[in-house]
Amino acid sequence: KLVIKFKNFYFQSRSYIGLLGVFLLIILVIIYSFIYGSYYSVSYNSLSVLWFLAVASISSYSLLCAGWGSYNNYSFLSSVRCAFGSVSFEACFMCVVIFCSLCYCSYNLIDFYY
Repeated sequence: KLVIKFKNFYFQSRSYIGLLGVFLLIILVIIYSFIYGSYYSVSYNSLSVLWFLAVASISSYSLLCAGWGSYNNYSFLSSVRCAFGSVSFEACFMCVVIFCSLCYCSYNLIDFYY
């Protein structure tokens, strides 16, 4: 009863930032489907690898927003830890992808498939 009363009459202002993080993750999923989609795919673009790297780098911001908007110190610290882990993974991953694209002499994702 106390939780329902608390949620009905008081909506915390920082909760919108948490919702922004969740919506940003949903938008990232939609953009990933456009990158690897069928006919309207971005993978036929000549710079599709760079599009993929740019979209992948936004994911750490959404994790930080979701953790900070929750009003819990533990979730905020875990979101910071997760964001740092994803940034360090993305740095290594970006180096490998750029090295492979330099070996193939193309930034097109289709060239990686064939």
